[in-house]
Amino acid sequence: MELKDLIRTARKAKGLSQAALADLIHVNKSAVAQWELGSTRPTNESMAALKSVLSIGEQISPVGSAPYAGEIVEDPDELALLRFWRSLSIEKRRAVVELLHIGRPSDY
Repeated sequence: MELKDLIRTARKAKGLSQAALADLIHVNKSAVAQWELGSTRPTNESMAALKSVLSIGEQISPVGSAPYAGEIVEDPDELALLRFWRSLSIEKRRAVVELLHIGRPSDY
């Protein structure tokens, strides 16, 4: 499920109109409409508010660069791996990345 679809589905599940959601997260109704069309993406600040208001934080993994780029994490194993990754210190993350580079095929 794409972010635009997740926002729309979660908003409707909460019984909110686009205008009501916009009021709750302090943006214009047109911003919500654009997110749901996929023509723009929420800023980091708006994404944090969406996660809270729509209870979708566990389903979104930030990927990419600013402004917010997101990918939906549906696989429970992938979500568990992501949670584990986030619990690691920077040093341990670097060590894991180094191990992955050592073990990858040369044509990768």
